[in-house]
Amino acid sequence: MPTKEEVGQRVRLARFRRDMTLKEVANRSGMSATHISEIERGKTSPTIGALQRIAAALEERPAHFVEEQSSPLAVVVRRKDRTTEYKCDAAKRTMDIERLTADVPWGTLTVVRKVSEPGDIFERSAALGEAVLYCVRGMVRYTVRGESYVLRDGDTIQFTLEDGYTSETLGDDKCEVIGFVACPGRRGW
Repeated sequence: MPTKEEVGQRVRLARFRRDMTLKEVANRSGMSATHISEIERGKTSPTIGALQRIAAALEERPAHFVEEQSSPLAVVVRRKDRTTEYKCDAAKRTMDIERLTADVPWGTLTVVRKVSEPGDIFERSAALGEAVLYCVRGMVRYTVRGESYVLRDGDTIQFTLEDGYTSETLGDDKCEVIGFVACPGRRGW
């Protein structure tokens, strides 16, 4: 059985994964933000009813917070086992983002590969965390906090995700980018 600190950490990670504030969880669960904060910090143990309401607010199974979990120390993702997420760019064109890392409960880092067509524009909403993006080939413009940066083959950019960002593929050729995205308790591009 997990300790109250472990239960709290699982609640916090589930909240971060959904980019929700304490107030949003409180509003959805009908509980106070202060009480949820105390649970997250391991200061108090939630009752079964409270855990059910928090789980519903976070769209999670209540058992997720209390079941025994054993996680592997290392995870290998074989090329054939990689998954692809499909996103829409600003013009509603579909683009695929290949996950190079596994979805592990203890992970905060996701590595992805994105190949985009000329003119593709991708907008990422604000989140907790940071990104490091490496331009393998092609040319891409990133706009972060109103400032634009153009990357070409071999260039790298690192920035916080707190304001989101926009990327636009420039030139006449496809662009390939490897992204390293670190978000506490949440994985994703």
